[in-house]
Amino acid sequence: MAADNFAQNINTNGGAAGSADDVKIAPPSGISVLIVGAGVGGLMAALECHRKGHQVRILERSHNASAGGDMFTIGLNGRMAINHYPTMKRELDHISIHDGWMRHRKFTGDNIGEPVPMSKMVPAGASDPIDRQPMMIQLRPLFHAMLYHQLERFGIEVVYGKKVVRYYEDAARGIGGVETDNGEKFEADLVFAGDGLNSKSHSIVMGGQGKTQPSGRSIFRAAWPLETAMKDPLVKEYFGLKDGKDPQMQAWMGPNTHSMALSYVDKARENGLMCWGYTYTEPAGSKGQDTTQDWSRTVSTAEVLEMMNKAPAPGWNEAMHALVRTIPENSIVYWPLLWRDPTPCVHSAGCRVLQIGDAAHTLLPNSGFGASMAIEDAVTIATCLQKAGKDNIETAVKTHALLRADRVSTTQLLGFVNSERFQKTDLNKVGNDKSKVAAKVPKWIYQLDPEKYAEEKYEAAAASLKEGGEPFVNTNLPEGFTPKPWTLEGIEMMEAEGKSIELEGDWS
Repeated sequence: MAADNFAQNINTNGGAAGSADDVKIAPPSGISVLIVGAGVGGLMAALECHRKGHQVRILERSHNASAGGDMFTIGLNGRMAINHYPTMKRELDHISIHDGWMRHRKFTGDNIGEPVPMSKMVPAGASDPIDRQPMMIQLRPLFHAMLYHQLERFGIEVVYGKKVVRYYEDAARGIGGVETDNGEKFEADLVFAGDGLNSKSHSIVMGGQGKTQPSGRSIFRAAWPLETAMKDPLVKEYFGLKDGKDPQMQAWMGPNTHSMALSYVDKARENGLMCWGYTYTEPAGSKGQDTTQDWSRTVSTAEVLEMMNKAPAPGWNEAMHALVRTIPENSIVYWPLLWRDPTPCVHSAGCRVLQIGDAAHTLLPNSGFGASMAIEDAVTIATCLQKAGKDNIETAVKTHALLRADRVSTTQLLGFVNSERFQKTDLNKVGNDKSKVAAKVPKWIYQLDPEKYAEEKYEAAAASLKEGGEPFVNTNLPEGFTPKPWTLEGIEMMEAEGKSIELEGDWS
């Protein structure tokens, strides 16, 4: 069963589309919003804008609601908004991992300490573990399906097969708009560009930096039925469910490379799926310089095994090779990790086009907060529009950008820090101390309630934009940390010189 069909086959028990739903909707604001892109950020933006009383339309270039992909993590900060949607929250509970375990290994297969229950990562202060886990592993197709179900309950339509080739704005009329490849035009008070790294919105956004650049890292990734993977005895021994029943996430560390593997079952311990990813540094001059991200772009098993056997990390445990060999042919996706340097401005001159999610900011998967930042974008702009009202959309957009820029730029650094921990740590010195290689999950990121922050800080942030206004300082950052401009080129120079990124302040 392919990953993009998985969401269509699973029984979520989360409430059928169109069922009764007790979501409190704000009075109409009179603001119309057009969202381009039906990814996590775009769909959540539609839900939050609807909840805040704004009128919403969504355009999506694909021809159906099928969501490609495998697994991703989502922080508590990205899940808080779901508490406003009772039926959707029940569905989230069903598709989320329960009784899960986390294990770390060296690429040779040697354990780094013992596996730890994911519940041990839960801070005190909430009665429901789903509400208080800093990070949760989700299956992308199921999470997308959950958001689609809520759109259907609201009656929000996604218009498919609309490939946007141009963004524009008309300041005199106070509108933003897009044009599709067949010449159709769609307009609204505000357009959200949620169509990814290569969004056509870069030509109109003031901070637009043109074409994306490769990060020098790529991922092989796949998702396939758990029962298929478990037919191999060695794979079952190393990658099977913990004690034969509980989901298990594993991180395998090697020089300039690492692999993540998840054996998944839902709350009812059904719908088993195996998810796997192999992140590596591209050889100089290789196809890693490509900037095409496409879930249909697959590579052969033989090609993946060949890459795994190359320096600097030959010698992967045979269990990892065996796992890869269980992946159905034409199922392994080649996914280059692309980059665009941070920018404080993610909107057009007239503030009628606003970038959200990957179109606004690139996060390496190692940060663990890419989806969460997209949801934070959605929550923040929906709240700012509600606070500002229809006559002050420009202020709402600029205030949103002010509340987001430093936080996003700082979170982006986390991906590079975690990459160093995964791929640069001397494994001979790790022993059984998994804390030396485990990903950093800072509380300043996951403990933030983005809606509450936007509501509390909006007035001061908006006032700072006026001439003579009091300067505004964000508090959604690590205590003791002062944001500074940085670029991918600068980080690459540091790596070449053998230097590490130093994080000031409290990153615990």
